[in-house]
Amino acid sequence: MDSENFSSDTGGEVDCRTSEATNEALICGLEPDSLVRLVRTAVGLPADALDRLAGVADKLRAVEGLPQVDSTAD
Repeated sequence: MDSENFSSDTGGEVDCRTSEATNEALICGLEPDSLVRLVRTAVGLPADALDRLAGVADKLRAVEGLPQVDSTAD
C-alpha cells in the first residue's frame, strides 16, 4: 500500500487524499485496534519510511511463522 491510495476489498482504488474525514472513515473500519493504531501512526510518513515499516512487518511475520505476503500487489 502506498501513502496516496488504498486498495479496497472490491479491487477498486479509493483516493485517500480526498479528505481527512474519508481517511478517518477508512481507518476506523479496521480491526483490531492495534491495526488502527499502526495505520494512524504510519499516515503521513514518506514512501521510504513506509517501505522500512513494511520490511519490519515482513520480518515480524517470519518470526511468528506466518507466510510472506505478495509485496508486488502495490
